[in-house]
Amino acid sequence: MHERVRWVVLVVAVVLGALVTAGCLATSGMPARQLSVLFVVPVALCGLACGARGALVAVPLGIGLLVATTVGDGNGLVGYLAESAAVVTAGGVSGLLESWRTRERASVPDVVESDESDTRWFETANELLAEASLDGYFTRLSAQWEACLGWTRAELMARPMLDFVHPDDREATQAHADRLERSPADVVDFENRYLAKDGSWHWLLWSSRSDEHRKYAVAKDITARKALEQDRQALLAHLEEIAQTDALTNLPNRRAWDEELVRAVARSCRIDEPLALAMVDVDDFKSFNDTFGHAAGDGFLAEAARCWRASLRVTDFLARYGGEEFAVLLPGCTCEQASALAERLRSETPGLLTCSIGVALFDGAEDPDSLVRRADAALYDAKRLGRDRVVTARPRSVPPA
Repeated sequence: MHERVRWVVLVVAVVLGALVTAGCLATSGMPARQLSVLFVVPVALCGLACGARGALVAVPLGIGLLVATTVGDGNGLVGYLAESAAVVTAGGVSGLLESWRTRERASVPDVVESDESDTRWFETANELLAEASLDGYFTRLSAQWEACLGWTRAELMARPMLDFVHPDDREATQAHADRLERSPADVVDFENRYLAKDGSWHWLLWSSRSDEHRKYAVAKDITARKALEQDRQALLAHLEEIAQTDALTNLPNRRAWDEELVRAVARSCRIDEPLALAMVDVDDFKSFNDTFGHAAGDGFLAEAARCWRASLRVTDFLARYGGEEFAVLLPGCTCEQASALAERLRSETPGLLTCSIGVALFDGAEDPDSLVRRADAALYDAKRLGRDRVVTARPRSVPPA
């Protein structure tokens, strides 16, 4: 019963009770049984209005009946008390019945309505909603799963969830599943790849929780976002490569050389491995450019870079240092081995031009700039001695302690 209606019925009952009481006082000859019949109406209305509390509200009305009948008829106090108790009981019983019916209406329909609302929400949600058993099977899925992966919900629920997960993601997925199975827990922003019916893989972003009976999850298809992220990473890698590659020779540029030199020196110190550095300069390149033009000069540098790269080991690092000057890192080489590699490189110089090379061996204590300066000094000596030759740098002189 609506709350406002309850109050209206209660007020009517009290007013009726008051009117009946007043009538009894004014009409002293009315029998007590007739009075009790009159009081049943307001008392029962109180019970209907107030539910289980109708008995409490009926008490004052019963007292009113007692007073009225005592004044109006001298048939005995005990009889009047019995009549009052009967009326009070009628009010209480009607109140209890109304209270029971109210609870029934409040519980059963609400549960049914709640189940229906939950089902409607599950079926119409735009998200990928899922419930799963603790042993790893889907038990309930929203319709969006079929639109996303192409499998029917029956197909998805017929196999273990892990069967649809990308092999590279299964270990991490199983770890999160085990965490949810051990105790009530939450997993937020977990990503893995799920197999679609057409053979493609879809990236899903999961938020999950569990209780003692099952797991509950909502997933979002982030495949498009992942593709954008991969394109962005590829673009950044390409830009980084461009930033560290010489456009003419396709060799690492000066920036890449500086970074690799620091790493090579640190690695040599860490593993106690010898390291040699060679500086290479094309002889008389300015005259060649003036005679044959810059296009011919560029062509020569590109061809020389290709030939030199082919003559070196896989572990060697050749870079364009600037202009017609190149630099080579030779890890794991003694002084003799580095000189032999430099001679091979000199002999592979294409065309009519030659090159001069200065070689320096890292002493295990100097900084990268010092190593470059010693190789440069050896290159200057090769130029001074007539070009087209390899000169090894003298050991670094260390001031006495």
